Amino acid sequence: MPRVTISEPGKTPQPYRFKLERATIDIGRGSDNDIVIHCGSCSTHHCVMQRVEGGYILKDAGSTNGIKQDESMMEVIDLYDGMEVLVGDIPLTFNLTDEEIQSLNQEEFETHERKKLPPVQEKVEAEEQRPSTSSPRASHVHHTYDAPKKGNESLKTFAILVLLILAICAGMTLRHYKETGDFLPAKLMEAP
Repeated sequence: MPRVTISEPGKTPQPYRFKLERATIDIGRGSDNDIVIHCGSCSTHHCVMQRVEGGYILKDAGSTNGIKQDESMMEVIDLYDGMEVLVGDIPLTFNLTDEEIQSLNQEEFETHERKKLPPVQEKVEAEEQRPSTSSPRASHVHHTYDAPKKGNESLKTFAILVLLILAICAGMTLRHYKETGDFLPAKLMEAP
């Protein structure tokens, strides 16, 4: 039977055993879970341990504090014998017996592991709500103006073109002055 050990701070580590055939094990703070973790960093329905072909995975169930492997927030973690992961802030150790490892090795395992990426919309909202740092009491919402990209790019291109033409004219004037000693714009003004 696979064993999961939960190590809550200030409590004796709690081992839980499950049959190899069991499809899912719900983990979280709610009393309706198979493994109940009494910690504020765990969501009511935090994650699910699932039996897959060739092993087990731990899948986040949309929790607030997520699941972590080696300090990385993960969406899904492939579980291996002796592995320790964090459920919220609580260590979870996954162990298999030698017989279970041999049995699982006969099945073909395909990785399910993937990191959790922050949603794009939440990242944008967080940046818009960042208070100004000009005053410690500032609490207004910081707004940025985004000009239309197409028009903005055309304006940049035009400005670069004008600066390039001015640089060429200045270079030609300087070269003419060094070669002849005459200031070119003055010569152009004199010609009728």
